[in-house]
Amino acid sequence: MNTINSLSRTGIAASTTSATVKPAAGATAGGARAADSTVVSLGAQQPAGPTFVWENRTRSTAAVMMAQNFGNEPMAGRLKGLGAELLRQVAYDGQDFSQSIQRAPDGVQADTYDMLVAPTQVSQHGMGDNRIALTITTRSGVKLELALDAGDNSVAIKAQGDGKLNDTERKALGKLADAFQQAVDGITEDPPRIDLAGLTQFDQGALASVDLKASIKLNPRETQKLDFHADGAGRSVSIDGPSGSAKIGVDLTQPAAWGSKEQQAKALDRYVQQVDQASGRGQARGAMPAMFKDAFIGMNSSYGTPAVPPAPDRMLGERDQALTTGLADFNASFSLPDVASNPARPSEKDSFSYELSQKTQISGKSAWDLSVSQQQQSRLKASYHQPVKAGATLALDLSSNSQNYKYVTIDDTASSNTSFKYDRGLLAKASHEMQAARSTRVLEVMFGKVTDDHTTPEGKSSSRDLMAELKGDVLPTGAWERAQALDAINDRIFLQANPDAIADEPA
Repeated sequence: MNTINSLSRTGIAASTTSATVKPAAGATAGGARAADSTVVSLGAQQPAGPTFVWENRTRSTAAVMMAQNFGNEPMAGRLKGLGAELLRQVAYDGQDFSQSIQRAPDGVQADTYDMLVAPTQVSQHGMGDNRIALTITTRSGVKLELALDAGDNSVAIKAQGDGKLNDTERKALGKLADAFQQAVDGITEDPPRIDLAGLTQFDQGALASVDLKASIKLNPRETQKLDFHADGAGRSVSIDGPSGSAKIGVDLTQPAAWGSKEQQAKALDRYVQQVDQASGRGQARGAMPAMFKDAFIGMNSSYGTPAVPPAPDRMLGERDQALTTGLADFNASFSLPDVASNPARPSEKDSFSYELSQKTQISGKSAWDLSVSQQQQSRLKASYHQPVKAGATLALDLSSNSQNYKYVTIDDTASSNTSFKYDRGLLAKASHEMQAARSTRVLEVMFGKVTDDHTTPEGKSSSRDLMAELKGDVLPTGAWERAQALDAINDRIFLQANPDAIADEPA
């Protein structure tokens, strides 16, 4: 492994050429024993504070940050700034780097301008309770691995590559530094926050893939985990922790269906509205709904330049885009841990799970015979306890006097399907179908006895032939008026999980 000194980049003055080495406590007159540490005088006064033991004598901005974070931050904050600085250091120097810091054992001291170095005593890589790993593979095939670890008594960072980076790759890595740190800062917050948008924006001309794995210890019994991957074909993330679990996968192989930035922002807003409505109806609590929305928005915030651009004659036109969401296809879901909140009836679990997806199929060799269909779907399953009277407070225990409540079970499905087809270059078919079905079961219990058990089904569907609205002689000819008319058609294709939100078919 090559260790590097980045002081020329940062301007931090520390002389290692004139460093003197003296034995630390426990060394013999003939020299330091192999297992002992040495004290390296770096020739630069450091602030007074705890004595640290370092893996090696290499100084850098990252090492200074490690000491500052260790002395001034709680464990969750000990990775502050380190992800960005380590990636910038690799981008600038193009070499491997490794450093660890530990608090020195009681009784071991060094002057404030000295650095205790004990390679054999410091082996903290991969040992911290908070572990974050970033793996980047370049187009030339070089695999770069960065690792950050923070524990109660240590901080460790490492960057290692299996080949030489070229200038273009190093520049692309440097551009990801802030995005990496944003992801680190988000996942180490309490409650955790998912910030992955920046990592999806890597330079696909220089980099082939980006992977981020994190394991963060929230307390002695609970750990938050994250696993993210992005390449030219798609993106995926899985989240698992005490607040629940989530999975999101985005397919980037059909860029022909992507809309404008404005249309994508509109579609994201509509999908997030659906998530909010489902969370409210199913009484989803805790941090997971917000984490899921952050991740969903980040994974769809920008798709960049397609790895394989679509053929010009297969691109969707302005009128075609009005019949699609403009987003890339995806599968997304999240769920909360089941909770047995009623000790008298442990089988009555409070639960929540939600699924949301979009799938687009495009066929035909060109605009001459283009055929497109897009399906949006959602599924909500939830159950929860609530007071019999609004505003009352539940205090369920084993006594019959506490057993006054309603137990609600929800099972909802919704879909929206749009399809259109061209024949010899002319629009021959355009239709839209939508349906929403709800099932709400309410079990009412008074003093431990079931007094009512009823299920209320709701449902509505619609089917529209859009040809009359899309004909060339019907749409306005003015650019602004035409855009408004198409936007109004686009408004109606989005998923609606509430049957009451589905408009009646025209007479």
